[in-house]
Amino acid sequence: MASKRIMGLATLLMVLSMLLAACGGETPTSTAVPAPAATNTTAPAAPAATNTTAPAAPAATDTPATGGATTPSSDMFSWRAYAEPETFDPALMQENLSIDIGQNVYDSLVQFNPETQKIEPALAESLPDVSPDATTYTFKIRKDAKFSNGDPVTSADVKYSWNRALNNPKAPYLFVMNDIKGAQEVQASAVSTDTTKPKVTEAAGIETPDAQTVKITLTGPSAYFLSQLTVWTYYVVNKNVVPMSSDNPDAWITKPGVGTGAYMLKEWKHDQSITLVRNPNYWGPKGTVDVFVPIIKDTATAQSQFEKGTLAALDGPSPDDLARIKADPTLGKQLHSVGQARTVWIGLNLLHGPFSPQNDEKALKLRQAISMSIDRDQLVKLALADAGQPVTTLLPEGEPGYHAFDAYPFDPDKAKQLLAESGHPNGQGLENLTYTYRERDVEQRVAEQIQAQLKENLGLNIKVQGVAWKDMLQARQAHEYDMFYGSWGHDYPDPQNWLYALFDSSQIQGVGTGTGNDPGFSDPQFDKLVRQANTLADPAKVDERMNLYHQAEEIMLKAAPMVPLYQATRYWEISPKWTGYNTNNSFVYPFRLVKPAQ
Repeated sequence: MASKRIMGLATLLMVLSMLLAACGGETPTSTAVPAPAATNTTAPAAPAATNTTAPAAPAATDTPATGGATTPSSDMFSWRAYAEPETFDPALMQENLSIDIGQNVYDSLVQFNPETQKIEPALAESLPDVSPDATTYTFKIRKDAKFSNGDPVTSADVKYSWNRALNNPKAPYLFVMNDIKGAQEVQASAVSTDTTKPKVTEAAGIETPDAQTVKITLTGPSAYFLSQLTVWTYYVVNKNVVPMSSDNPDAWITKPGVGTGAYMLKEWKHDQSITLVRNPNYWGPKGTVDVFVPIIKDTATAQSQFEKGTLAALDGPSPDDLARIKADPTLGKQLHSVGQARTVWIGLNLLHGPFSPQNDEKALKLRQAISMSIDRDQLVKLALADAGQPVTTLLPEGEPGYHAFDAYPFDPDKAKQLLAESGHPNGQGLENLTYTYRERDVEQRVAEQIQAQLKENLGLNIKVQGVAWKDMLQARQAHEYDMFYGSWGHDYPDPQNWLYALFDSSQIQGVGTGTGNDPGFSDPQFDKLVRQANTLADPAKVDERMNLYHQAEEIMLKAAPMVPLYQATRYWEISPKWTGYNTNNSFVYPFRLVKPAQ
């Protein structure tokens, strides 16, 4: 049994997770003047679709690329994906589509209850026994835990899965493992070219005393480690089915026995559709329906299919269409929303290009000019039809650790002055400046607003370019864009998940072991404050811990590697023929909760 101190810590985490405030969007009350048309640069054509298919998978009827594919059976629950998911390899997962779908295929030792957002056992039979010094976590694997092919889950599978991620230099979420003893040594060894030293392939802090026991030793106390264990990087894969390498996941992703989740990924027709079927060996309450996921990039097409009954659920209807949907006596009852624990911003590259180097006075003034020329209220109104809330910080309002602060308030006159002082009066020398965004209609509207406001408020003419999401993720992490779309939703409710994951210098790809610091921001004082806060696990020191995070966030915002824009509101539509489908402020509920309406 855990000590009283640790039980108090766990309770604190649960309470924090329930403090997340939701904000609702409002129906637009006026017709706004549209932004001028964007100058679009077309991304390279996607390669021809290929199929990843398990044996005897039912074939789907294909339709044009914008329309996905036809649902094979009316008994299946059909849910639209707005793009091709990047991957379903747990070591590499990082974006919402992969996570929303992948959570149905895999499990970790613990999970967040989607309704209460409290941590509960998953593959573990109970919450861990934690040592009095809060550095050792011991789990027992539930005896009925099996992979989808019937193989029993053992501690060796857990150890294999976690070390597999640590050994992958491309794994984007390894920061959630950094507190495990020896984890960073494995990461460093994986990228080392020193042939005189033996490779370190296993973290010393991951031990398996017997087939049902996993013992985790940390480098020090952590206030958030139990929450980190819910993240997909900790998903358990079958060591007998999933290879150590992530180079060719198509070779194994649809094989029986990959994961332990309520569903198996039966078929993935790239850029067309995904089919999930129920896992007969699932350890928990089993799903009642199979799931078909057509990939429909055009939201108007998806909306039409929802209204015709082809789609059972539509996550993310167009903001331009919300007023019509809300006013419709039928559709209005099928529309739901929740304020997300997610912030959207403009990222500015501090490693090369016009916004660099970070500590150059003129480069800083240019970043300040961009920030002070954005009217966030107008952007939310025009681009999102008020389906969001303006923000001036990294952490959204309602998130534990939120701290109201505005480093550079909207001031077009001051922005023009700063632009001139930066060496670019009237935008001279910035003729090729491009804002790159995720290729999706809502992000395109935001990009057009950014383009329009910079022209009107700053006299700066920029280009905008939409790129496929999976391609943009890799290029953004490699610091290939000067000015780019940035977005983050919490993986667990703690400031560490924002400030350390996104702006600690160790998270700069090519500099540290992480990949999340896309702007390349680096500040020793920021790192010191965040890392100090990370170690304060005692609930009695929570105020001290939050104050350190507040100081760090202000340092980062003053350096302007990002221009905060808005906190998103997530809308979705669900057919009355189904129950159990829902969304919390982070992710879609697991499909196993979906049932036909009685």
